[in-house]
Amino acid sequence: MLQLFRSNTLFALISFVLLGIGMRLAGFVGFSDATKQSMSPLAQWLFKWMSLNAPLAWQSALVAGILVLIQAFFINYIAASQQIIYKESVMPGLFFILLCSLYPNQLELTPQLIANTFLILLVYRLCYLYEAPKPIFPVLDAGMMLGLGLLFDFDLIIYLPFILLSVLYMASFNIRHLLVALLGMALPVYFLTAILFLNDNQGKLLELWQYTIDKSFLKPIGITWEKSFIWFLLLPILVVSLFQLQSNFFRNKVKARRVQLMIGIMLPFGIISLFAGDYGFELGLSYLAIPLSFILANFYVRNSWKWFNEISFLLLLLGLIYYQYLMSV
Repeated sequence: MLQLFRSNTLFALISFVLLGIGMRLAGFVGFSDATKQSMSPLAQWLFKWMSLNAPLAWQSALVAGILVLIQAFFINYIAASQQIIYKESVMPGLFFILLCSLYPNQLELTPQLIANTFLILLVYRLCYLYEAPKPIFPVLDAGMMLGLGLLFDFDLIIYLPFILLSVLYMASFNIRHLLVALLGMALPVYFLTAILFLNDNQGKLLELWQYTIDKSFLKPIGITWEKSFIWFLLLPILVVSLFQLQSNFFRNKVKARRVQLMIGIMLPFGIISLFAGDYGFELGLSYLAIPLSFILANFYVRNSWKWFNEISFLLLLLGLIYYQYLMSV
């Protein structure tokens, strides 16, 4: 099965789309029950509007599925254009969809899924720091992407240090980069505040922002043994893949090495995302899926360990089916 996805051909893309749709079909039959919790203003307004217009569950699942597919295509594009893994394939996007579809709560449209779009765009812009004649512009763009994401999920504030660390490694330290990143992040919030001020409602944004500053970002993850068994398979594979990336690190071009390390820097921030939200680890997994999708793709794109790859991938799919259909009953 995996051989279908180890290339970047039209047939591989079609197979990737069909399997991606299959991974999210449970959202159309009423099993998903996402908690659309977010203190960010745009998320509150959007989902309040949706609740007033009473959208059907399948409509929410359809929009979420289309958005995840678009995000997965962009993940594939980043992997190919930045040579993050040694062979072009649709594997990064495939594992991104799998990680964003493991649990029923991930199958409907949520603020975290929307915010994840801006986080992916943030990563894309940071990839160009190394070769940019003026790094200020990618840094500004990355800051703006973070600011837009904050309007859907304030918990993305934890990725501000990730931007600064990426700038430090991909370019060089400059106090202007810090200021530009903060400026970019502040711009979307500023325009929203201006709109709220004109409507005499600016206190609401300050209240929500104060809640985010005061809250704890290290909550219990709340995962049960039943929900965690699939990670006993995934974690050893991730460790082996990281070792493979490290072993081949200096065989890559300089830019590819720096992008790979940037993905590695992003990994602990994705793990923190699991503990940061009030919505449970399942929705925070969307953020962690970005670095994990590249790491898992690096393992499965290789032809070594053929039978283990096939069997373990099948077990991952069976785990997804169990969580979506059997555990939800």
